[in-house]
Amino acid sequence: MKFTVEVISKKNKTRVGVEKDANLLSVLQANDFNIYAPCAGNGTCSKCRVQVIDFGSVLSCQHSVQEDITVIIPDKLEMEVLVSQYSHTLTVPFIPDQTAMMSSYPLGLAIDIGTTTIAFYQVNLITGVLQGIKSAVNHQATFGADVISRIFYCTENEGGIKLLQRTIIAQINEYMQIFAEENSVDPGFFTKIMIAGNNTMLHMISGIDPKSLALAPFTPVFTKHQMLNALDLGLASHPDAEVHLLPSVSAYVGSDIVAGIASLANEGDKPYLFIDIGTNGEMALVSKEKIWCCATAAGPAFEGANISCGSGAIPGAISTFSETGFTTIGYAKPASICGSGLIDIVSFLLDQSKISEDGLLEEDFIVSAAGENALAENISITQKDIREVQLAKGAIAAGISILMQRSELEYSDITHLYVAGGFGNYMNMDSAFNIGLLPEEMKGKTELIGNAAGTGALLALKSKSFLERIELIRQKTEYIELSYDKDFPLEFALKMYFTPPKLTSSQRSGK
Repeated sequence: MKFTVEVISKKNKTRVGVEKDANLLSVLQANDFNIYAPCAGNGTCSKCRVQVIDFGSVLSCQHSVQEDITVIIPDKLEMEVLVSQYSHTLTVPFIPDQTAMMSSYPLGLAIDIGTTTIAFYQVNLITGVLQGIKSAVNHQATFGADVISRIFYCTENEGGIKLLQRTIIAQINEYMQIFAEENSVDPGFFTKIMIAGNNTMLHMISGIDPKSLALAPFTPVFTKHQMLNALDLGLASHPDAEVHLLPSVSAYVGSDIVAGIASLANEGDKPYLFIDIGTNGEMALVSKEKIWCCATAAGPAFEGANISCGSGAIPGAISTFSETGFTTIGYAKPASICGSGLIDIVSFLLDQSKISEDGLLEEDFIVSAAGENALAENISITQKDIREVQLAKGAIAAGISILMQRSELEYSDITHLYVAGGFGNYMNMDSAFNIGLLPEEMKGKTELIGNAAGTGALLALKSKSFLERIELIRQKTEYIELSYDKDFPLEFALKMYFTPPKLTSSQRSGK
């Protein structure tokens, strides 16, 4: 029996006839599509990901063709991220533990629970092979776009925390079922689950009231490594499956950041910056002896929320923009603007002097006219959109500035700026520097490393020694609460400008 594989690459579509059960990576390679697969198709590196329409993200080396499918292969920028992530990821040996003895076909699941997106990684606990990757919008978004909204939902609605807990558990069960069906087994074959996430998400999956995270002095109920009971949680896994919540640092620097830093193979003595840009901007300055970290409420602008024509990274979202035109995700007809496209557009408007240094936009900028897109109206950027970008980029840039001040280091001391997170995968670095989101001193030192939190959860699933590494990192980390920091308000105000005024050290200190 023959099927058709339609491949979308750089706006081009190619149709290939294949036999049933054909390996997708082999099909793509045989037809001269450049798919990054550093482990040679052994299923251990997770870098040969492609998007299969109506199916999701798959490892092409582990996917067999069972029907007619349409595949979107990574663009140049995403491929560069995959290469960069692989070169900077720590290598750990896989040693099966007691969970591999709990089933005839034991499966593990590493999960990165973000405020907006959840990433799932399925692993064979006998071989260590990564058999599948999937991602989805966090179903809790129904109850609020950010963590504060969800915390307030819990406090203002009786049974709110139980509802949000059930929502996330149901979503994990849904994806365990999907993975299990792909392996022709039952979800009960999952015997080990490793979870990274921000502290609000970890409290909610535990069913613990997160109210203390939103009230001064912002004290979490727990930050240490937790092991929960799968049966008590209502997970469809093996009833005795190990469920681990990786350790955090503070209310707003969660295990996603700790796991992300631990996943890096940077073992030198030179300091580096690590930043995860999402609904929250979480960042750290890492040195051999100490780590300084903080978190800023960047807001959901870069996730598409609060932007007039904004959206997440969905088909049809404008994801890149320049004076020569734009591209959309999946090369579909334009329907919205996602975060990476938003940054490109604002950078372009600055270069064209259509935005002033303080963010004034005289008139709406039409990105795609009605009739030329999938809508019956213009896709535009408004003055309010510019203000949302200023708030988001100002918070992140100010957080980095505070880290530098508290560490008493100079940018010349910093070897790398690692940008993590799903949004960072697609962000044009030149545009990010141009609008002041990232410090211009780090040009030429910046690496996009993809979902480092997911990578960290995956390494923790494979290696007990990696859990010890995470704990060592947590212990040497100092958290800076920006809401109490005397210098943050001024830094935030200055960083909202697209060309910040230059102040002397005495002016910054208020002398």
